[in-house]
Amino acid sequence: MEVQKILCLALIALLTLPLGTVSAADYNFPAITVTPLRYEPLPAQPGSYMKLWISVENIGTEPAEDLLVVLEPQYPFFLDASENATRHIRTLNGKENTVIDYKIRVAADAVQGENELKIKYSTKDRDEWVEKIVRIEIQTLDANLDVVSVSSGSVAPGGTVPLEIKLKNEGDSPLRDIFVRINLSDVPFYPINSISEKKIYLINSGEEGIINFDIMASPAATCQPYKVPMTLSYKTLGGTQYTKLSYLTIVVGSAPEIVVDIESSEIMTSGKTGSVTFNIINKGLTNIKFLTITLKEGDYDIISPPEIYIGNLDSDDFDTAEFKIYTNKQGTTLPLNIAISYRDSNNGLHQEEKTLLLRLYTSEELGKFQLVPAQNNTWLIVIIIAVVVIGYWIYRRRKKRK
Repeated sequence: MEVQKILCLALIALLTLPLGTVSAADYNFPAITVTPLRYEPLPAQPGSYMKLWISVENIGTEPAEDLLVVLEPQYPFFLDASENATRHIRTLNGKENTVIDYKIRVAADAVQGENELKIKYSTKDRDEWVEKIVRIEIQTLDANLDVVSVSSGSVAPGGTVPLEIKLKNEGDSPLRDIFVRINLSDVPFYPINSISEKKIYLINSGEEGIINFDIMASPAATCQPYKVPMTLSYKTLGGTQYTKLSYLTIVVGSAPEIVVDIESSEIMTSGKTGSVTFNIINKGLTNIKFLTITLKEGDYDIISPPEIYIGNLDSDDFDTAEFKIYTNKQGTTLPLNIAISYRDSNNGLHQEEKTLLLRLYTSEELGKFQLVPAQNNTWLIVIIIAVVVIGYWIYRRRKKRK
């Protein structure tokens, strides 16, 4: 009885073994193994197809009859209507194998990472189905680390500016070992502290990371926008390496500084007509263009055209504009209202209005300050003396005749 009990238990254990675990060396019957060979592309990509190859082998010595292999895809995997999930192998002789393949569609919103495919198989008696799990790695091959924003502002030649780069992980899995490198070799900028590469250890899915640089512009830099190459490199948790080239823009420029004053005037007092000349000086670091100066209405009549176009005015240069006016304003000053309009080297529009005071003098002040030339009255005195002498001579003659 004890021997029969042992044999019975051994038989039960043998019947409950998976088909693929039976050793052909010990048993002369069909022994089926199903082995995933490969899938392409590796990793699989959301929203696209992948192809899976499977090896079906009979490691036993007897033929396997009426063998079925069934693929049971679940989200995020699908089979098109034209693709048959069940493959029928009528006979697979001992020590032989065959390869079958499936064209599988991956859902567009598939989560990145490892996903499972289930395969089951059985021989003709169908008393036992053996399941096999195939693990498929899904990964978006497009760059999924995006530059959300770059904040730098404008920097003057020789000045410094903070540079903030905000990154976002648009993928479904964390990214690690994120390096950001800005290439300043062909642009007039220098990294402060000689650091042009920085690292973020980890950015989780949907989260953002910020990297900051401090940049100095060369004192000889021309005022204009500069395109700076930026390289992003990062890895998935599984170690897949990605590199992405992007660009950021740094603008070199400074606020224009325009000075306008009265260079000269032919008008010294009220009730006069004359020309007033304005001096326009560019004291800023940036060149300006499309410069226009306009004399606006005031306590005067504008006799000349009220607007003068000057055009370009380089840094540390000047030009003049002359207007002819008439004024009858009483007082010591005459306000002159002007408007200037121009664009900087980066095409930024600037408009300013200024009021300049023209000094008016009284007749006494004109003489006191010698603002008008002194008149020569000698000829007038001579005429007066001559008139007196001639008059006296005529008077004397008339008196003698009487």
